[in-house]
Amino acid sequence: MKALEVKKDIYWVGSLDPDLKIFDIVMYTPYGTTYNSYVVKGSEKTALFETVKENTFDQYIERLKSLNVNFDEIAYIVIEHTEPDHAGSVAKLLDYAKNAKIVGSATAIRFLKQIANRPFESIVVKNNDTLSLGNKTLRFIDAPFLHWPDSIYTYIEEDNTLMTCDSFGSHYCFEDMFVDLIPKEKQNEYMDALKYYYDCIMGPFKPYVLKALDKIKDFKIDTICTGHGPILRGNIDFYKDIYRKWSTETAPQDKKARVVIPYVSAYGFTEEIANKIAQGIKSKISDAIIDIYNVIYHKQEEILDKIYWADAVLFGSPTINGDALKPILDILTSMNPLVHGGKISAAFGSFGWSGEAVPNIEARLKSLRMNIITPGLKINFKPSEEDLLKAYKFGESVAIKIKENTNNGVKPSKKSNLKIWKCIVCGEEFESEEAPEVCPACGAGKDQFIEVKREEIKFKQNKKEKYVIVGNGISGYYAADSIRKRNSEAEINIISNDKVLTYYRPQLSDYLNKDILDKNFFVTPEDWYDKNNINVTLGVKVESINKDKKTVTLNNGKELSYDKLILATGASNFIPPLKGFENKGVYVLRDIEDAENIKKEMKNAKNAVIVGGGLLGLEAAWEMKNAGLNVSVVELAPRLLPLQLDEEASPLFEQIVAENGITVYTNDAAEEILGEGSVTGLKLKTGKIIDADLILFSVGIRPNKSLAEKAGISVNRGILVNEKMETNIKDIYACGDSAELNGKIYGNWPAAIEMGKIAGSNAVGEEIIFKDFVNSTVFNAINTELFTAGDIYPNEGNIKTLCSANKENKIYKKLFFKDNKLVGAILLNDTKQSVKIMKAIQNAMTINDVIKDINY
Repeated sequence: MKALEVKKDIYWVGSLDPDLKIFDIVMYTPYGTTYNSYVVKGSEKTALFETVKENTFDQYIERLKSLNVNFDEIAYIVIEHTEPDHAGSVAKLLDYAKNAKIVGSATAIRFLKQIANRPFESIVVKNNDTLSLGNKTLRFIDAPFLHWPDSIYTYIEEDNTLMTCDSFGSHYCFEDMFVDLIPKEKQNEYMDALKYYYDCIMGPFKPYVLKALDKIKDFKIDTICTGHGPILRGNIDFYKDIYRKWSTETAPQDKKARVVIPYVSAYGFTEEIANKIAQGIKSKISDAIIDIYNVIYHKQEEILDKIYWADAVLFGSPTINGDALKPILDILTSMNPLVHGGKISAAFGSFGWSGEAVPNIEARLKSLRMNIITPGLKINFKPSEEDLLKAYKFGESVAIKIKENTNNGVKPSKKSNLKIWKCIVCGEEFESEEAPEVCPACGAGKDQFIEVKREEIKFKQNKKEKYVIVGNGISGYYAADSIRKRNSEAEINIISNDKVLTYYRPQLSDYLNKDILDKNFFVTPEDWYDKNNINVTLGVKVESINKDKKTVTLNNGKELSYDKLILATGASNFIPPLKGFENKGVYVLRDIEDAENIKKEMKNAKNAVIVGGGLLGLEAAWEMKNAGLNVSVVELAPRLLPLQLDEEASPLFEQIVAENGITVYTNDAAEEILGEGSVTGLKLKTGKIIDADLILFSVGIRPNKSLAEKAGISVNRGILVNEKMETNIKDIYACGDSAELNGKIYGNWPAAIEMGKIAGSNAVGEEIIFKDFVNSTVFNAINTELFTAGDIYPNEGNIKTLCSANKENKIYKKLFFKDNKLVGAILLNDTKQSVKIMKAIQNAMTINDVIKDINY
């Protein structure tokens, strides 16, 4: 089949797959499918839209050749969505179209770099950006989550044609390709395919469908070029209206509690249980609407529609052959966490000699992120009167749970049952039903979290201002978050020399000896930036600031204007000017690239030396020791962790370090790195030589202040700021490790978070100051738990301490009081009171109150 003309100089060049029966594992395709790609020829430039699935690439190239496309003249390849069925053959296509630039959303370009696995030139487009092909203008429309966060539409203005990728598509293979040419007797088939495609692909994202429809409502459109299935032409309003109808949710107006109980029952036992549970619910909520479905007698779509609006869903199945029965499992696999997450759920059923159905159902409910009532109800064989009473009581417990989740008859949002947990060590907040087992940011344990109220943002100022944030560390991230919470109209641009999104930098040491999953390593999912309309440019450096013109110039030549500028440029590791530093095997650990290089070196290394006996150096030492290396630590100070431990605690800690096989040299320093080309050892000031084929320097940081200094912003050791994070230049702020406040560089994660929030809030117009900040530290390595907070070296005033030590068990606890107020604490290997102690420091508790309230 040759290329097909859609309109003058617009051609379909996709591929057909009529025999496909299952699409990407997740959808049945009884009518096959198509992979649609389009060529748009302008008077000056040619653009390709989408590509095809890689296994149909040869068919695709033949169609392009049939159109006499000169591959060297293809200027743009527009990727509206990067799923492999649309973008899977980009890498191959670039071998033909060597001059083409990839055009897509910022998210699409990021995704495509991981899909194509090759370098390419790209153009990032935002909402209402245009590209000219000469006599044809491409206007781009943001359409995120249709159905990935990267998706966009393209409107060809002169041709009244809309390119939509997955939207309005279908898995329906039709050789003539135009919907109006489908024979009448086949129209029902097509409509079935259109609805099924919508339900599976667009259904979970109905609010985003409506937003996209609103964006295109004023466009004159007579043709829609889809990514799958027939091209729509003629009655376009019909398809827009039906999408709007399918996406418009009309919530039940009676505000009654709704419960759905789908079940299967082999011998009637599970059915008895289901009915008795329903009675129990009714006893507590008399007007509850309860839909009980024996699944084998009802359509799955009918049950799923009811589940959509349900407050609670209870799944029942007997155990046969060690599992729940297929009809129930089919319902469960048709659900997804985006739509059903947060709903109350439970499992019940009768069983014979095993009983796996209930726990297997619960496992699926957990993966759906539902609010599960556990344990579920398991009854052996035929339920007795006593068993039926248990079922009745189980129903009552479901009703109580529903009432707890309902506020004056108003149904809660999916997240309303989640709590906000704040790590008292680093200040990070997390949303979940229970406190995290471990803080991803600092490693604090579950007992170091406190539940806090959701942040209420009372200050709002929705002005169309432009904010530029330089740096995407944790301070830059929270600055952007604070701006967006207070200004929904602002344009926010984050520019970072980093190549990845914001991650938990304190985890870098852990990364040396293990892989960390993205979801645990990164501060927020990638789609957070799209949902909050925050533009991120990675791998680019800001070269200069023009404070008079209010612009920043990037090292790629681009210039960005701003109304407010926030410098979150972070810090760099201090590198002492030692002979031999250029040798292979010498590292610092500041970012992911550093960690990757160290990990590679560790594979062949035998002896590692860590220069610096602070927290990060010791954490890295422990990971290297666990990887099988011989590890030595060199510390200039007379003892380890001098900022976190006093003179009495340090010897106990150093004993722990030695017992775990790490050699320590204190009161000494690196003088020369030995080796020619590659490291062979480290010479110390005392003349001692330590064998080494890997050396890691962890001897402090220096704020990145040169960008500010060149722009005429006041600097000292860091960028000088006041309590509002304002610099000496109006509308320019600084925060995090690069900022210096009252002569102090905080240089730690909790302070960076707080500074970022304050910088962002003040930039919008709210007035918040940085005050009463209490430093805290958690160390979990070398078989040691350490918590320190506040000032452990108080001077002046009336200084008192409370100390408790058990040297046999390596436990040391000390509280520091100044003028009768608690100001600092050290807890070594007994940190269970850390939450109370942190609060006590923040509240300036007296020594008598501490003795009374804290079991010390």
